[in-house]
Amino acid sequence: MMSMNNMTKENSSMGMNMDGMDGMMMKMYFHLGTKVTILFKGWSVDTVGGLVGSCIAMFILAALYEGLKVSRELLKRKYGYVVSIDLGKNVYEQNGRGSVTVTETTAEIPRSKMCDGHHIGQTFLHMVQVTLSYFLMLVFMTYNFWLCLAIVLGAGCGYFLFGWKATKIVDVNEHCH
Repeated sequence: MMSMNNMTKENSSMGMNMDGMDGMMMKMYFHLGTKVTILFKGWSVDTVGGLVGSCIAMFILAALYEGLKVSRELLKRKYGYVVSIDLGKNVYEQNGRGSVTVTETTAEIPRSKMCDGHHIGQTFLHMVQVTLSYFLMLVFMTYNFWLCLAIVLGAGCGYFLFGWKATKIVDVNEHCH
């Protein structure tokens, strides 16, 4: 059985510290620190200015993510891949809230072809959207309060700027929210 001292020496000779992160312990709680590694080893921040710049980048990335989601939906609508529903005329008041009766549409659902240019474009945009969403999630998981706040504010700003163009029907294929 190896003693703790021997294990430390052995791990140090292999170039790995006990915390396994090149001397930087990952914090698993929200913190206000200025020292953080963002996505890549080369994107390490240890100054306030670097953190502010990274927060601005995350704000923009989160806003663009929201814009990308709406853009994909608008492209679907433009090329006729979203079926609009016929809203009924029966609107009544119930418990102080207006309710709308929705009837089914008689329109035929358009079918897409696998090698259609629109479908290929949507596939590429979907890959970009998934990648951005995972990047934002990983940055949020640094638990740095300032980066998390920048992502939340950027997503809110992006939704404000782009969300009004989106259809107000719940998308069952949306996995992130």
